Amino acid sequence: MSEILDMPRIVREASEKEGDVYMPIEDSWREICTTPSVMSRELENQQGVLEKIALDLQKRGVKHILILGSGDSWFAGMAVCHAFEHYAGISAIPIQAYEYAMYGSLIADENSAVVVISSSGRPTTTWDALDRALDTEAYVIGISDTDYEGNPFLEKPHASINPSAKKLGMPAQTTTVTIGLLINLSLILGRETSLLDKGTYDDLVAQLRNTPNQLLGMLSTIGETLADASQHGALHRIHTIIGSGPNYGVAHAASALLAEGPQFTGHPMPAEEYHHALRGRTILKGDPVLLIAPSGQGYPRVVEASSDLKELGAYMLAVVDEGEQSITSLVDNCIHVPSVDEPMSPLLTLPPVQMYSLYLASERIATGYRRPLLN
Repeated sequence: MSEILDMPRIVREASEKEGDVYMPIEDSWREICTTPSVMSRELENQQGVLEKIALDLQKRGVKHILILGSGDSWFAGMAVCHAFEHYAGISAIPIQAYEYAMYGSLIADENSAVVVISSSGRPTTTWDALDRALDTEAYVIGISDTDYEGNPFLEKPHASINPSAKKLGMPAQTTTVTIGLLINLSLILGRETSLLDKGTYDDLVAQLRNTPNQLLGMLSTIGETLADASQHGALHRIHTIIGSGPNYGVAHAASALLAEGPQFTGHPMPAEEYHHALRGRTILKGDPVLLIAPSGQGYPRVVEASSDLKELGAYMLAVVDEGEQSITSLVDNCIHVPSVDEPMSPLLTLPPVQMYSLYLASERIATGYRRPLLN
């Protein structure tokens, strides 16, 4: 199977005449398509780095991990917290980097680790967050894809990880590969602290190492679904996005992708908030809703939301496990992803959402932004 999937006509034509857009279409397409190979390579290349970090954290008796970032880096942190808690028994908290730089956290002490993510390594308020973390007694881990002399995220912390992913287009490959490496770190920590026995650890590692192959196969099958969904979605400025557990982080990433690609507004929310805060009462017939709902503890609540949304007449695109029927039978379009242990599911649910943003942007470019937008 070719690593670079054939670019569909609507995306290819958009890339040829996109002009001044936030995120280049062709670069974004290539980076999503090559995510599986980069992730497979880096899971192998970074194993020794992650083993050393895990040993350091185990020796220090780390009980908490704070994960700092802005935008997609922050959302990557949201997506991996469940993995650290479920596999390593360590509480994990994602904090927006500027908020940490301004307010700090009492949890950042000698029993904590602070992960600071900046794919670009550019001078931003994330630099300030890194400096504040380094002023604490916490073990600081920097993550950056850009290896340049003076990059503080690779040179200042106690340890650093360079995933070597590309970001010439919208944040896509960088986000997914970072998620994969942090999940791998959580598994190694679980092994080192004996929370995971050898058999369980080996099974989970095998699942993780297989996700690039699963991702490549899945991405090659979803073009028609995304094209159909984007024809409706491109007419609407406001989208609702629902996820649960680690996929609430994916919902936030989807919101950013809608801004980065088609320049739409996406409202992310946990499944329970859809019900509890009566958000459904704000959704009208035809309004687009994206459901991120692989199997897991929060899945039943998303099923209930989809039933309610069906009655309201919402236009739904869902990302669910292969063989899933409860949501599939209710929605207008559905992307089926391979089933994996829930903490790993963002590795398979996020890339199709990244592709969806490209299709939406391509639809807008193809019409010269002339179609009137609804809601």
